[in-house]
Amino acid sequence: MRLWVFLSLLGLNIHLEVLANGIANRYFLEKQRFLLEILHHVHEPLMNEQWRSLGKQLVTDKEQYVVYNEHMSDFYRDFSLGKLLHRNVYYNPLYADHFRQMLGLYHYFYNARDWYTLWQNISWARVHVHPGIFVQALTQLILKREDYQALIMPKIYELWPESYHDDLTVGKARNFNFASWIRYENISDIQEVRPQKLEPLNLEGDLRGSIEWFQAMADVNILRMNQAKRRNKLEHLLEDIDWQSYWYNLNMGVVLTGEKSDDLREWSYYQLGQILARFKLECYGQKLTYKRLTKKHYCGKREEPAKTAQFIVKAISELEAKVGDAISFRSIQLTNGSRINLQENNNWLIGLQELFLYDWTQFAVDKSMQPNLLLDIRTIVRCEDFYYYAERLLDSYRWYRQVFQPNNQKAFIPSDLRIDDVQITPLITYEQPVDVDISNILPAKHFYLAGQFVWPLTLQHRQFRLQHKDFSYNLQVTSNKTQSTIFRVFLTTSERGNIQREPFYQLDSFLTVIYPGLNRIARESKQFAGLAGDHISYTELYQFVKLAEREEFDFPLNISTPNCGFPRRLILPRGGTANPLKLRLLIVATVYDFKARRENELNCDFSRGVSRWDELPLGYPFERFLEDDTQAVEISGDHVYWKDVHILHESP
Repeated sequence: MRLWVFLSLLGLNIHLEVLANGIANRYFLEKQRFLLEILHHVHEPLMNEQWRSLGKQLVTDKEQYVVYNEHMSDFYRDFSLGKLLHRNVYYNPLYADHFRQMLGLYHYFYNARDWYTLWQNISWARVHVHPGIFVQALTQLILKREDYQALIMPKIYELWPESYHDDLTVGKARNFNFASWIRYENISDIQEVRPQKLEPLNLEGDLRGSIEWFQAMADVNILRMNQAKRRNKLEHLLEDIDWQSYWYNLNMGVVLTGEKSDDLREWSYYQLGQILARFKLECYGQKLTYKRLTKKHYCGKREEPAKTAQFIVKAISELEAKVGDAISFRSIQLTNGSRINLQENNNWLIGLQELFLYDWTQFAVDKSMQPNLLLDIRTIVRCEDFYYYAERLLDSYRWYRQVFQPNNQKAFIPSDLRIDDVQITPLITYEQPVDVDISNILPAKHFYLAGQFVWPLTLQHRQFRLQHKDFSYNLQVTSNKTQSTIFRVFLTTSERGNIQREPFYQLDSFLTVIYPGLNRIARESKQFAGLAGDHISYTELYQFVKLAEREEFDFPLNISTPNCGFPRRLILPRGGTANPLKLRLLIVATVYDFKARRENELNCDFSRGVSRWDELPLGYPFERFLEDDTQAVEISGDHVYWKDVHILHESP
């Protein structure tokens, strides 16, 4: 506790620097520019002489750290013995030795007593430490230390573009030569954008349509290459860079968060259920198998390594066996050897903690594995087999909760309330052009002039992504009394009857006061919580920092988007073209217990827990298995409403 207080006092300095009117001053801008420059071409050796000279030595004076712990000692010993992971070796944070080195470097960052110590250590690590370890440790610092949370990390797919783009695109970018391109521009598939423009234009804050944007980008050549057409029915979701980076960011936020573990476990499994439900809705819309997923044995276009499959299947099978035994015997043996009765007191929660891990780093392996998408947290949701494994894991989780969770949810069913009608505006999806910054793949030589770092050009990858038009819905609710009520809105398939294998994706939830008589409630899709819109690119962010340092721009702290917000444009599955996709909305009303709380998980900060409306389980009523939709009291009666909806896809 004292450590947190001390670090908070240290952080007061940067907070005072940046929170005045929400505009950054020169001290913050200096730190932000350093962060963007040190991460530039992070996969290559550092060429920036200014930061190379700063990082000649790791700060080893223990007085310069609030705490000098065992993790730091182990890291320094590995460095002294030449045992740090070589930069050309595949970094796998699930491998215990690799993660241990990342943890040591993170503590050197996190425990630094002042900015100057941290500054030097970051520069040193950029030169001497494996890029994967460096980026993860730096990411954890920005997420976990409150005094540096205002700093903006580039999006992960801008730091490692090669992990998110096809081999052809990566190869062309790596071989790009600006001098040669100028001579053969007319026959190259890389074109300069004239006049300057990046898609989409309508970012929050309208930065891309502002005079300041043209000032910031005035000296930058914007180059663009187009994406090959996608053929797989699910590629528009699985290959979506925001879909992939969302799951990466969420897991980065959860890692190394020791507090509120019960909250985090529940929230993590709720989010896993959400992403599985959303995937299944896409399968349903594409007329693919979705009720019970099968193993595909490949990730993207690559075959899944046999050792990876064996490792994961073994772990899940062991969990399923343990859950089955716990349910059969109504007891569980803890890791300390003692056995508890799961039906006594709240022992079922202890069993939940014992059985269901939620921090992906807890799935450590003793031996390093070959690179593959399924064990890379940056790209794991690109693999269809991920959803097969997720379904098996969630089946065990929901089965356990169905058996042991106290069934007091009926107390939350409101009385004297009826949902009479729901009206919704047309649901329309379409393909939207977007430019993705892949400048980090370009040869680093393009960004240095006489040894000085410059940013004269940017390479953008033009993609077409799933988007939907804004929509709204209206509820008509009658009541005999004034009551505070929570409404949860789910999207599911049009199938009736047994719903145990149907996906229920939560679109919206909100709290409102219902008055006697008829109530009309309007909701806009832009109001839905937990979502994030589009953001400026790595190149634009750097140019805005430089413009602000010249005092020609007031740099707003909300210039980027929350990293742990789900992509707003992906809440609807791709609609039908000739025939609209038929789905259903489920609206569920529950009594408000005045125990709502709002936390900061949208920014990947879980130190104080997670937001919730009430004491009902997250994902209610689908955190466990239910009977069919005509018998389960949670989803039948006056407090619920089923609405048939259609989604149409507009072709360009």
